[in-house]
Order: sequence, then C-alpha cells, then structure tokens
Amino acid sequence: MSDLCSFILLHRDSPVWPMYTQFSVTGPDHPVTARIGEAIVLPYHLSPRMSTENMEVRWFRSQFSGVVHLYHDGQDQYREQMPDYHGRTELLKDGIMDGNVSLRILNICRSDEGQYSCFIQSHAFYGEALLELKIAGQQLLSVLSYYGLLLIFISVYFCLFFRGTGYRNW
Repeated sequence: MSDLCSFILLHRDSPVWPMYTQFSVTGPDHPVTARIGEAIVLPYHLSPRMSTENMEVRWFRSQFSGVVHLYHDGQDQYREQMPDYHGRTELLKDGIMDGNVSLRILNICRSDEGQYSCFIQSHAFYGEALLELKIAGQQLLSVLSYYGLLLIFISVYFCLFFRGTGYRNW
C-alpha cells in the first residue's frame, strides 16, 4: 500500500494524472447578465482545480451538437461551431492549467440570451454545469416599444378622426 501512496505523491503533478481524477464543473449559481454589443465572460472552472489542457471542453446551447465553442486535443476546434458564434468566442487559456474553462463571447446579441452548458471530459470522467445568460435592457425596450406603438396608433386615430370630420384648425 505504501508503494501506491508513493506513486500518487510522486506523480500527482504529472500532466497525465488529472485525466484520471474525478472532478466537478463549478460556476455561478445565478444568471450572468450582459448588454447588447458588449463582451461577456461565462466563468467556470474545475473543482478540484486541475489542468484542462488535455481534456475536451465543450460549450453548447440546448443540444450537445449546438457547439458554441469546442476545445479538444490542446486547441480550439471550429468545425462544429454554430455559425452564429464564428469569430465571437474565445476560451480563456491563461488559467487552463489551473482548471479555468471560462468562455468569452464578443459582440453580444439578443439571440445569445438563454441557457449554456459547459461540458468537460477527461479520459475517465466528465462533468457538466449550466449557466443562464440574460440580456439587460430587454424589458425596458419592450415597454418602450409598447408605448411607442400605442402613441403611433393614437396619432393615426386622431389624424383619421379629424380628417373625417373636416376639422383643419389643428
């Protein structure tokens, strides 16, 4: 048994070791909010902290095949990426050796709102976590649109009403 303990202690910092260690994907337990046109970081990391350099990191929307960003074999893979995200995503690699798998999305648009999944797979284990992205200002825009349409409707109504009555001194 002491040989096994010695082996573990000796090789625990080896790049191969994390592939055989169980982990979970950790991030915010509340929605992340962004504004249209801005960049946003969807923050996630492995727990316990370990390198994800030799793992698959897949960010996707509602379906596993709907890839927002894919990192595999030590590099970004763009073949499977959804067209809406081409040129707008970046896996932040400065913390990849410490288990950071945060994703930056550039030029946020209204269609980016919704649920995102972060799926990480090593040779022996996998983990997944969900995140909700909210777009700020949409409710205000909806209210303004409603009142704008109401104002247009009332203006058209009065124009037609006064035109029909022949009243021209307004």
